Amino acid sequence: MDSLKGLRTVNERQAFRIDVCGHQYSLPSEQPAPAYLDSHLRQLAQPFSQTLCALAVDLAPVVADAVEAHLDAAPPPPSPIISTTPTARRQHRRTGTPARPRALRKRISLMTTVAMAERQHLAATVLELCDGQKGAADAPVSAISAMFALLAAELRDALPDAVSSAGAAARQIGRAFTALGTADESQRRSESDSVVEFAGVPHQLDADPDSADFNSAESLVGIFTAREDAAEPFSTGLVEYLIAGMNRHARSRPNVRHAWATVFTCGTVRFCLLESDAIHLSSELDLGTRDGRRALAEIYIGLCLSESWRLGADPSMRWRTDIERWEIECPADVSDPHANPDEQPRPGARRLRRSARFAPPATSMTVYAQRLALFTADSFFGRFTRCFAAARTPTAEPDLVLKDSWQLVPDNCGGGSSSDDEDEIAVLDRIRSRMDAAQSDAVFPRLLCGGTVRIDTSDAAAARDTSLLILDDLDAYTRWTVPHGFRKEDVPEPTTPLQPEVPRLRRLHRRMVSGPVGQPLQALKTEHDVVAVLADAMHSHTEILRHAHILHRDISLNNIMAVRIGNDLRGMLIDFDHGVDIAAVRNQKLPGNVGTGPFMSIANLEGLDVPRTAVDDWESLICLLFCLAAKSSEARDEMGHIFAHVNAHGAADVKREMFQTTAALDSVIARFLNPSYLVLIRLIRELHKAIFMHARCQGTAQILLRSNRQVDPVQRRVQYAEEIHARCQSVLTKVAADSRSMSTLSDHMASISHQCCDLRRAHAPLSQPCESTESLSTLLDVAPESLHSPHLCSRSTSDTLTDSRPDLRHLTKAQLMQLLEDEELALRKRKAKGEQADSPHTKRRKMIHSAEHCDLPIVQLSSTRALSFVDLPASVHLPPVPPVDLVNKRKRFSP
Repeated sequence: MDSLKGLRTVNERQAFRIDVCGHQYSLPSEQPAPAYLDSHLRQLAQPFSQTLCALAVDLAPVVADAVEAHLDAAPPPPSPIISTTPTARRQHRRTGTPARPRALRKRISLMTTVAMAERQHLAATVLELCDGQKGAADAPVSAISAMFALLAAELRDALPDAVSSAGAAARQIGRAFTALGTADESQRRSESDSVVEFAGVPHQLDADPDSADFNSAESLVGIFTAREDAAEPFSTGLVEYLIAGMNRHARSRPNVRHAWATVFTCGTVRFCLLESDAIHLSSELDLGTRDGRRALAEIYIGLCLSESWRLGADPSMRWRTDIERWEIECPADVSDPHANPDEQPRPGARRLRRSARFAPPATSMTVYAQRLALFTADSFFGRFTRCFAAARTPTAEPDLVLKDSWQLVPDNCGGGSSSDDEDEIAVLDRIRSRMDAAQSDAVFPRLLCGGTVRIDTSDAAAARDTSLLILDDLDAYTRWTVPHGFRKEDVPEPTTPLQPEVPRLRRLHRRMVSGPVGQPLQALKTEHDVVAVLADAMHSHTEILRHAHILHRDISLNNIMAVRIGNDLRGMLIDFDHGVDIAAVRNQKLPGNVGTGPFMSIANLEGLDVPRTAVDDWESLICLLFCLAAKSSEARDEMGHIFAHVNAHGAADVKREMFQTTAALDSVIARFLNPSYLVLIRLIRELHKAIFMHARCQGTAQILLRSNRQVDPVQRRVQYAEEIHARCQSVLTKVAADSRSMSTLSDHMASISHQCCDLRRAHAPLSQPCESTESLSTLLDVAPESLHSPHLCSRSTSDTLTDSRPDLRHLTKAQLMQLLEDEELALRKRKAKGEQADSPHTKRRKMIHSAEHCDLPIVQLSSTRALSFVDLPASVHLPPVPPVDLVNKRKRFSP
């Protein structure tokens, strides 16, 4: 019991643990004992299979002794010259060789001599690292590569023959690691830090050493430093390099679950296990001693012979080079019975229960995802959520979304299920069944299948991929973070593995497939489309709340998608990780802080002891509108700095001051928002009025009553949540309808303008450009039957307008009169400024006069109507028309 007792103080030269969340790290309140942590890390670095583990134990002393022999025989100065003299050959023959042909014996002797010389050269290079010598910038990586190469060469020779079952299994699964410097020099830190980042790239033992798999998830993360204070990685900030290297490693390899790392200094090495919540560092191994080098060989051989999933790779996610896609298996703990009509629904698969979460799945669904992810979390440490566009077949276009994440949940060993234990997969399954039963037209993510990922450990049944599978007994210690929607005091945590009766926090590797695929709000081009998508998404929010009783609780910029269904642009809410039953106990008592920081409501930021309601989501929508209507990227960054880079209470105070009165809101709008976004600004004002200007809970400042009792309008707003929710929905529906009408009118007026431009091209001489200042009354002087002429509808090749644009004959008389009035008003304004405009009669005379000096086809539409000049296409043949004397004919043509 004393060896497992947590420690308050840390000796950084011994084994210890560092908690990591995102890009922040800290020492935990209680540490495992160094000896306990060190022994468990060495066990986790060994193969999971008993046969391979026994083989690694047997090979470790053999390889260590061979390395020691090379180090003892290594010349003091490293020399790349290989000795192949007759003296060296005779010395090799004294060791004794079997009777073989002379030519073959000579060739083998030469190859052995070359190999021995190369290994002695590697051993001399390793001595620089063991003795703590400092060299050039690239010398440390070369020394580490030499050490790995020497260990790999001796491991190949020490493996049993292929006839042995253990040897065959080891050669099939075995790998050797080669240290390579960072490929991108721009990713290196400053040279003053004396830190060099590298990666341990694996290749098969029987393969060519140059054929390393650079994209393998089994790669090692490594750093080398020559700093004098490197023995204290936490105090000196050396852990930041490990965190940055792990984040790059995870972003380039989507199939990584955890990783092993090596930290080399001058004369010492440490092995680290990097998982979702912490970094576990082993004690220092002194390479200057025989025991330290033997321990290094033991850990290295264990990693080389370990299974791929033991090193951090995900065997359920494989890269297919023939189709250039990921082949991913998704568990079917929960599946859509309507997804495959030919498949019979499995018993018990309609609803995910707590007991089913840990039961082996009956089947799984295979999808094929694109190489690049749609979304990847900024940091590996935490949930590490990734989303991929996927398809059911290898060659089909992606129409599904695969989501992969590591969720932190309380592990109740007793099982059972309750309404407040549901995660996103269970929430989406509930939404799908309830919305289908209600026959709602709302758009929502339709779950096809989902569950906990299983890992084939060559046992009788596949094991659940959890933090317990990765860490074993180390999974029982405290974590820095708590599950979404929980408070730290609500989740009792054990300090040692000897308290199995206390619920533990564990990571579950969850994966699901849903559809359809949407596009983010930033991809929309017009303000009207944004308002339409937001209105439809909040309509889905209301429908889900009404039929499924699920509250989203995380309205943010990345959680609303635009979906094109036919010709309609719809809105869809995604990411129901924070979704909760509106009547659940977890939402009634201390609901905690959930959501995305800049978009969280005041009650959510302050953690008020009131239930979360739909009003909190509408308040988050106002913050989203501020982000969309920002006047510039600098203004958006400034708002993000105010809302995200302060503590929760500080951001809540800023929002209380911002939403207190209408005048305060106007000042914020004038400071950050673009005044040209009229619809978005109007929507912000209307929603602010509906939420914060309610008669019974007006404003955000606390009110002190005569009885010295304070009344908080934010807490009081919960009593009128349904009324405020209905007002907000009505406001958004009305603004969206007005925006749709404005968009339609704008498109209609644009089409009228383009149609007028077409008519000007048809009636104006080709030698004169069509000016936009011409009066519409000139165009209306054309005969009515000319509007039905097919030549007026023809457009030149320079015209980029579509043929679906309406023409003037579709306009009503009132619309034409309105256009005439607008033109008359513009004419009066030009006359007031002193500009002289030609009358319609003068324009017609100029047209006739200009026609005398150009070769234009003249078409007589009517003997009593005006003449029209039309630019006819070459394929149109008109009947012969008698010539008209344009000079002598002075008849005034009336319209």
